[in-house]
Amino acid sequence: MVESARIAASEPQWAALSRKEAAKAFLSCVAPSEREEAWRYTAIDGFDFAGLRSSKAAIKFSSPFVARMEDVIKEKQKMLGAMLSGSKAVPDKLDFLNRSFWTSGYLVVVPDNINAGTIEIGIESGITRNAIMMGANSSAEIIEHVAGGRGLNSNFTEVHAPADAKVTVYSVHDVADAVSEFSYKRAYIGRNSAVNWNVGQFGGLLSRIKVDNFFLGEGAHSNTVCVFSGTGKQHMDLSTNAFHSVPNTSNNIIVRGALKDGASEVYRGMIKIEKTAPGTSSYLSDHAIMLGENAVANSIPSLMIDNSEVQCSHSASTGQVDEEKMLYLMSRGLSREQSEAMIVEGFYAPIINAIPSPAIREKMMGMIRKRLL
Repeated sequence: MVESARIAASEPQWAALSRKEAAKAFLSCVAPSEREEAWRYTAIDGFDFAGLRSSKAAIKFSSPFVARMEDVIKEKQKMLGAMLSGSKAVPDKLDFLNRSFWTSGYLVVVPDNINAGTIEIGIESGITRNAIMMGANSSAEIIEHVAGGRGLNSNFTEVHAPADAKVTVYSVHDVADAVSEFSYKRAYIGRNSAVNWNVGQFGGLLSRIKVDNFFLGEGAHSNTVCVFSGTGKQHMDLSTNAFHSVPNTSNNIIVRGALKDGASEVYRGMIKIEKTAPGTSSYLSDHAIMLGENAVANSIPSLMIDNSEVQCSHSASTGQVDEEKMLYLMSRGLSREQSEAMIVEGFYAPIINAIPSPAIREKMMGMIRKRLL
């Protein structure tokens, strides 16, 4: 079984009880199967959770606004209690696994009226529980590097921005080749707050990342940018969900990636607008290309709209590299490999340029070149 997550003998009673309840739910909860739409292309009903072990999570940072979760769990009961016990998302077996067996994590707390600047955090795989708590009129830029590990990786990051806060999160996942990863990103966005995600999905034999945005106050906004690349026998599963429940919120989701060899990917994107959310503006775009005949990409966008006074749309495409473009470039003296590399870089350019941080743009483009070109 996954390593015990009793992080200290002094763990407070409420946290130990939350962990115990989650473990009970994890053991009794049936693993998702391909009969469920959300797992149709990533069936894990035969997944050997009992046989998998996890690396001991290692968290590295240098900022007065960050602490290790295990170091502050006792003194931050009021702040952390609700988060460690559950969320607005419907839990599944992987939620319960993380709640029960997390060994470490980080807590970012930015007080009211403070600009925390750029905070860089390294996460060496493992099972982690992370939280970013923003005060009123506060701002921060968080950079997560998730890498290494063995066996099982589960990285849960929640952002709470109740009012007039702005946070941009960069989360680059490049775990070891044999790792199975199940990671979730969730944001609770209040009045006039903005939470922006920039997610890179690169490593792991099996990688599933889910991004949920809950819009809870008027003026709430989010930009979500997701980049992926898969090679060899990698299987990648990426989901983004936007839940609009109050008036006058906005959302923009852009996803783009490429696959080669026998890699496969499924992307699910959902925008849900409740009756109580007039004035919503929400957009979803996802595009994938396959480099070779054995790569497989599936795109499943979904709009659930219960209010007519909104703006909502999506675009999606999957396909092989355009052969006419290849022939045109080759006719200008480039080799087939050079032509394909130019097309792939051009395909990624719009989404890479949409990432605000120059350093992260460079890092992601470098990883794409290393894996695909």
